[in-house]
Amino acid sequence: MFFRFSVIRELCIISIVGYVSGQVQQQILNKLACIEHEECGPCLSAAAHCRWCADPYYSSSVPRCNDDETLVADGCAQNMIQRPYMSIWDVVQNHTLQDISPDSPEAVVQIQPQKISFSLKPRETKIIKFSYRPAKNYPLDLYYLMDLTWSMKDDKETLVSLRDDLPILLKNLTDNFRLGFGSFAEKPIMPFISVDPRRLENPCAVEEEACEATYSYKHHLSLTNQVNEFIEKVNRSSVTANLDNAEAQLDALVQAITCDEQVGWSPHSRKIVILLSDGLMHTAGDGKLGGASMKNDEECHLDKNGYYSVAGIYDYPSIAQVYRLLDKYKVNVIFAVTEDVKSHYDSLHELLRDYTYVAKLERDSSNILKLVKLGYEDIVSVVNFEDDSVAGPVKVKYLTDCGVKGGSIDEATRCTGVKYGMTLNYEAHVSLESCPEYKKSKQTITISESQLGQDSLTLEVEIQCGCDCEGDSQQGILLRCSPNSHLVCGVCRCNKGWSGPKCDCSIEDEAASAALSSQCREPNVTRAILCSGFGECVCGQCECDAGSNGRYCQCKACPKSRVNNVECGGIERGVCVCGECACVNGWSGDSCDCTESTDTCVAPGSDDVCSGHGECVCGQCKCFKADQGTAYSGAFCETCANCVNPLCANAEPCILCHLNSSCTDICTIGNVNYTVSERMNEAPNINDTTCILRQEENSLNCEYRYTYRAAGKSMIAMEMVIIAKECTQPTSAMIMTNALIIMMCVIAIGVIIILGVKSAQVVSDRRAYAKFMQEAQESRKNMQELNPLYKSPISEFRLPESYPRDRHDL
Repeated sequence: MFFRFSVIRELCIISIVGYVSGQVQQQILNKLACIEHEECGPCLSAAAHCRWCADPYYSSSVPRCNDDETLVADGCAQNMIQRPYMSIWDVVQNHTLQDISPDSPEAVVQIQPQKISFSLKPRETKIIKFSYRPAKNYPLDLYYLMDLTWSMKDDKETLVSLRDDLPILLKNLTDNFRLGFGSFAEKPIMPFISVDPRRLENPCAVEEEACEATYSYKHHLSLTNQVNEFIEKVNRSSVTANLDNAEAQLDALVQAITCDEQVGWSPHSRKIVILLSDGLMHTAGDGKLGGASMKNDEECHLDKNGYYSVAGIYDYPSIAQVYRLLDKYKVNVIFAVTEDVKSHYDSLHELLRDYTYVAKLERDSSNILKLVKLGYEDIVSVVNFEDDSVAGPVKVKYLTDCGVKGGSIDEATRCTGVKYGMTLNYEAHVSLESCPEYKKSKQTITISESQLGQDSLTLEVEIQCGCDCEGDSQQGILLRCSPNSHLVCGVCRCNKGWSGPKCDCSIEDEAASAALSSQCREPNVTRAILCSGFGECVCGQCECDAGSNGRYCQCKACPKSRVNNVECGGIERGVCVCGECACVNGWSGDSCDCTESTDTCVAPGSDDVCSGHGECVCGQCKCFKADQGTAYSGAFCETCANCVNPLCANAEPCILCHLNSSCTDICTIGNVNYTVSERMNEAPNINDTTCILRQEENSLNCEYRYTYRAAGKSMIAMEMVIIAKECTQPTSAMIMTNALIIMMCVIAIGVIIILGVKSAQVVSDRRAYAKFMQEAQESRKNMQELNPLYKSPISEFRLPESYPRDRHDL
């Protein structure tokens, strides 16, 4: 007994020592995270608990970067301690989502909120939640850009014949539409046209027809809601001709996009150009054949008659130029082209996928209205968000549910199949990996829908990387700094081009730099090499290679979190200290991935960790064994093979409420909000748990299968998804039929058994008879042989031969 007690005592002591040593190690790491920094900016960016002493009279023998208590204990004045900036979060503009109003069409709101101001520290990520809902009857500016070469003559006449059908179609798409019209042919230069004087004036002379002189692009009608005026302009337009089978589509497209004043593009509208053609297109470089050698300047050049006036000077635009203009002006293009050139435009669509749609046009353009409808629906069904964060250090990652009610949030920017009335929920994860320079700065990021751009979310990000003391200039202290240095936050910092402890080493002076090389060797290390072999020694200071850090480049990068791929999980979880993560309170593990909170292990509506059937390890439940050796399962160890799942039972009233249509989409039971949706025949996610609900509906026994996804205690809602329904009909006829079937089965089984027994008897009798017949045959065979003991019962008598027979014959 004493031995057992002593062992237990030793184990307890070891556990306590291990725990204490772990705490001490964390405290040491927290100290090291601060004290290795020699400037204010890097100090405050190192960890949330690091402070900088800007007191110029502070002792130089102790680190200026440390925690509050240590700096005060070492004699730093309280008012000279630099602390991290206070976090900023302000929703500046937050108008609710609003559809088009007849009174004020420009008051439409499709994205909410519209403006947020917040701050970011290095290795910090903030989640911006916003919603997007396509507005019904959003204004449509539709510009017809038509190929009016000779081969498209019939197509123009077909478009004119649609005078009555066109407004009806557009009304079905949106109540707010405007139409414009332009045409294109070819650059009026050799070798694309004939320079014969007669054909210059009338390119259709060979067809014995009169037509207009060849032009590159002509703007006929600015955007208007008068359909009759549009039809009249199309009818009055004249065809022209050229020599080759390629036209100036891109010339015309650039002019139609950039001449916004002449075309009349609205700042608040969906802009679509429908380009009709049966020919190929010229691209950049082709114009040089005719002397149009200057690069396209992407500007508007229309004369007073609406013609592209410098077609013979500027080359055709490149595909890259067209893409930039489509993105800048937020214009979509529907290429309605004939079958023989469609593959050519399909290839172009692959390069301009975000802004184009390709459709097959009949030879006479008889299906043009159908193509407009399909192209418009395809364009408006795609929502894709973009931002302009590339220019700065702040990066943005997007997650969205793509408007699927109760759907999961996945990483994506592009959603398809979007319809009016759908609300798309987005999360923008805005992060700052490191400070580009150690001073406070700002970056403005605009998040907008790529095809519209009018509605946007503006993020004003304050990058908190500096210190308030960066502008120090105390004359009394300046005398203590060398001529090649200046006072910054209480310490002398070398001027640009100088380095060394006294700022007396020119970075360009190789001899002076070599004399200070000993300061680049790590002390107390045998055979220490300059900058640990992972950097370059410049004036006694190590400039480390990528992947190494520390004063002597002796430290490696820390492991990144498996959750957000950030070193040590980001500033909210830990900080890197010479290749090892120093986790903040509440987090642990090599990369600070393991949370010590148990909130994610508590089921909604419950107070028990892991339902009392497991333990919470790194924020996830590890379940115990249940009775009879079966294991508990579920995200909260809430169920087992032979016990009732409490989460299924708690959600049943809300499922019934949803099925009876007697409640809203959100049903509240206790303090838990249940969101119920239906996605029939959808395969359950691997993280979902399936429940079964049985009830009677209209004399039918129905079985519903629904799933729930684990939601932590901190969540206010739990998502339930009905994925299957199966009903049976228990009528009296069905019962009689089932009874009759059972009786017939019993009789059939009885007959089969009797027949089996009878068959066995017949077989047995036949075998016995066969055996008897065989034995009888054997007996007869043996009777044919003579037996010396056998005496026949037959006696035979013979008369003598001499006995007279004639006498007796009488």
